[in-house]
Amino acid sequence: MFLPVVYSLARTFRETVITRKEPEMIELYGKIAWLTIIMWSFYPIVWLFSEGFASFSVSFEVVAYTIMDIISKCVFSFMIVSAHDFLGSPAQAQTQSREYV
Repeated sequence: MFLPVVYSLARTFRETVITRKEPEMIELYGKIAWLTIIMWSFYPIVWLFSEGFASFSVSFEVVAYTIMDIISKCVFSFMIVSAHDFLGSPAQAQTQSREYV
């Protein structure tokens, strides 16, 4: 199941974003897709070395998974939230106020 998801992130979904012809969204999607692909690639590597080869201690395994979770989820979310100005439609972004309560 890992390879179809990576293919979708790297190819199929990117083509959909490119059809919108918004450079900011294409750039954001590229960053997020590669962050996801790279971080998801580390999970099986950590599992292989901790469970498969028994090279890593349980403590290292837990810390590695925690760091990967923080990077893959928190950084991903921060990137999406910080780009909220251009994620909506262009007409909607121009009419909204930028004042925060």
